[in-house]
Amino acid sequence: MIPTPPKPKYIAGSRLRVTQRVRVGHREWTTQVEGLVEREGLRPVGGMEMGGKASYCHQSTIRLRRDDGEVIVVAVDENSVVQSLSSS
Repeated sequence: MIPTPPKPKYIAGSRLRVTQRVRVGHREWTTQVEGLVEREGLRPVGGMEMGGKASYCHQSTIRLRRDDGEVIVVAVDENSVVQSLSSS
């Protein structure tokens, strides 16, 4: 049975800020990106070396368009902080 994709959490055209933290040893890096939602999606995790796992292991992504026109695809995990911003 092929699973259906999840329903979108964010409305296309809404403004979001995604904050992610990466900890390496005693250091922590914070990245933050802000933009308009173009779409949400899933991308396969793994590759040919994983065999059939790439067909059912997926990672959530959000495609954002920044104010300068740059398009960014952010991989969202359970530690990502996604804030909805007002459009004003």
